[in-house]
Amino acid sequence: MTVDRKYPYFEKGLVLPRWKLKPEPAHCIAVDGEKFRLSTDHPPPKLRDQPPAPPTPKKPPEPKRPPKSLIEGFLEFKEWLNTPSPPKPAPALASAPPPPKSRVKPFDLLDIPGAMDRIDWPMSAKVMRKWFAGELNYCTTDADAARGINQHGQPFPPSMIDTTMFPLDWILQFPRAKEALKNLTDVSIHKEKAFETLRRMFRRYKPSPYYREGFKLCNEDINQYHQEFQFQLVRIDSEFPQKLAMFMRGAALPNGVFLDDLYGLLGAFTLNAAVGEHYFQLLRGNRARLEINDVCIYMRDVFTFHDRISTYFGVISGGSQYLGHWNKTGFVIVPKAVAMGEATQWEWPFEPFARDGMITERGIYYPIRNKDYRDWQLKHKQGGDLLLYSNMRRVKLSRPLTVEVAW
Repeated sequence: MTVDRKYPYFEKGLVLPRWKLKPEPAHCIAVDGEKFRLSTDHPPPKLRDQPPAPPTPKKPPEPKRPPKSLIEGFLEFKEWLNTPSPPKPAPALASAPPPPKSRVKPFDLLDIPGAMDRIDWPMSAKVMRKWFAGELNYCTTDADAARGINQHGQPFPPSMIDTTMFPLDWILQFPRAKEALKNLTDVSIHKEKAFETLRRMFRRYKPSPYYREGFKLCNEDINQYHQEFQFQLVRIDSEFPQKLAMFMRGAALPNGVFLDDLYGLLGAFTLNAAVGEHYFQLLRGNRARLEINDVCIYMRDVFTFHDRISTYFGVISGGSQYLGHWNKTGFVIVPKAVAMGEATQWEWPFEPFARDGMITERGIYYPIRNKDYRDWQLKHKQGGDLLLYSNMRRVKLSRPLTVEVAW
């Protein structure tokens, strides 16, 4: 049954990657949430990164049965002749006619990667398929979500760490990422906060008369390198006010761009700076001089559907992040749900709706939130949060970063 609740919505253009607020009389109408419910019943995909199954042992040949004697054959034939015929089945009672099938096939959470392909978000679809096919791996606290610690209190296993899927050049084609890189290399790494981090970091190391390279000291393991030599970062699309501001900037423009494959892929992420080539020279007393000639820049993101436990304005408890209203053709954005997604636990903005009142497979859209993915994981005992790294870009500094370290 359709209820009389109408919402305006944003829709992605068919040709250009632009989102437009549909003018009146276009609107979406809330529909019965029991009748049109998001499905999570499709069987999960085959687990990836599993060891090959052991070969099936060959069955031993069955022993040959000796031929029957003439008397045995006669007795079996006589038994068959004397076997009574089975009784005829009773006539079936008239049953009630089956309920009419819905005109709209259920939309399953596993349909989302295909929808991402259709709206030209290939990288988002790629990482979603990898997430669905991974072993059960998820974060349970805000701190663990930032550090890549799973439900067992352990660092993400190697199968949940990806270092090859996302080139840094692909990320930097998006203007806000390119702007963040400039801020990181021109401003942030020169701040006192970065210098203090370097002092704490290098108190763990002994000075050396040789130039050293941080990545090689970590056996070129980027996860270890991040833990030992990362000293500054900038965040992109990270906080709720920042996400809301991005949405409002897009809404204010006639052809505003506020959601793209980068946002669909990474959501909030960081660009990081780590120590590259450096010289750590011992001075008199308990002092040493650190000179950094270049830094390595890379993207890092914990791809998780963990919802942070927080409050907004000190009053309203945070809810589950809203990820759009989806069906197999793509998704649309309901502004009220964007504004209320992480700022409230209310359910009223998150109901399925019929776009322009169309009760069809293409017309019904289903609200998707972080909690839907977490529920899917717990139901199917599968689905793995991922730790993502891009490749690195080495940036030669025009003037070395110079820091004095004292013990």
